[in-house]
Amino acid sequence: MVQIQNASLALDHETYDFIVEHLYRMVQNEFSHLNILDEVVNSILIRIIKMPLIEEDIKSAVTALYPKVIEELFVNYHNTAYRYCLHRTNQADLSNDIAQETIYLLLTSKQVINKVEFWIRKVAHNLLCEHYKSLKNERKLYRDLMNEASLIKQITNNSEEFSFSDHEQVIPKSVLSGHNYASYLELKQYDSLADYAKAKSISYEAAKSLSKKTIRNLKAEILLAMGWQVSPDILDYKQYKSLQSFIRNLLASIYATEKGLSDLHRLHPDLPNALEGYQSVEDWGISMIGERKFRLYLMHLGTAPIPLMSTIIVTINNRNHIKVESCKRNQHAGSHNIPANLLIPKEKGRALWPYDRIVSLLNENNR
Repeated sequence: MVQIQNASLALDHETYDFIVEHLYRMVQNEFSHLNILDEVVNSILIRIIKMPLIEEDIKSAVTALYPKVIEELFVNYHNTAYRYCLHRTNQADLSNDIAQETIYLLLTSKQVINKVEFWIRKVAHNLLCEHYKSLKNERKLYRDLMNEASLIKQITNNSEEFSFSDHEQVIPKSVLSGHNYASYLELKQYDSLADYAKAKSISYEAAKSLSKKTIRNLKAEILLAMGWQVSPDILDYKQYKSLQSFIRNLLASIYATEKGLSDLHRLHPDLPNALEGYQSVEDWGISMIGERKFRLYLMHLGTAPIPLMSTIIVTINNRNHIKVESCKRNQHAGSHNIPANLLIPKEKGRALWPYDRIVSLLNENNR
């Protein structure tokens, strides 16, 4: 039986699994070709953890929240396509038209789409290409878009085999003149890693590790130079490993006695409070907010009435040492009463992609 604590639903693992299973069936029934379960689950959980519920209410509450969450999700998808186009064209009307077409194609696609955000950018990109292909005065933009699309596809396909030979014109010069690109070119001079290891008088495993580091560093540098700021992919190899170690050490300090809390306090005075109650980190994310400065997000599901979420601002110096600048325990969203005398224009309250329209397109596509 789920217990009520502080007028909130105690989100233990059993309740969490029930919600995920129920949402899985709902999402699979309507969006079998789209991998959106994680986003839907996260959005539902954020809303439901503050609702005064008992066990018997969970299913009905999740079902009631589901349509609104779907609408908001597709608004975010629309905005992703819109911002992608606007950044490249600076034409609001064109960007909005392409965003609408992108979401329509997403809903009517016959193929299984696992990485929805990447698919949206790719399709919006292709629609931009089609638009500019017919415009003689935009031939250069068209060629750059095509080359950029091919380059990003190679970077994000998680393969260690790729070639930049046809993309130098869209890679920023700062990358082409840098150490990572020079190291990559040196690797490509050899027919195999075995040949590279022999030439360098190192073991095959050492050569394999060096190749992995070089490729990840180069990918991260290119993404950053092209404006990507959110995702662990923007971290180079040593930064990524340092952050993983940093998170593990935070947890180790929490588990420890007074010495562990003292170590946390030494990192930052607010850190013990920000991480109070953490036993593990189920998920984490990162975004860049300045040169070598990042916003790190940590989440612990736990067995408390609500999940624990914290934000830590860190800097990573050129030796990959991590320093905590600030930290806080995130407050969960609440409700806000709209004043009775406040009038909202009807068009402002209308969903950009209403749930009924989404379902209608899905049903039409399944005929």
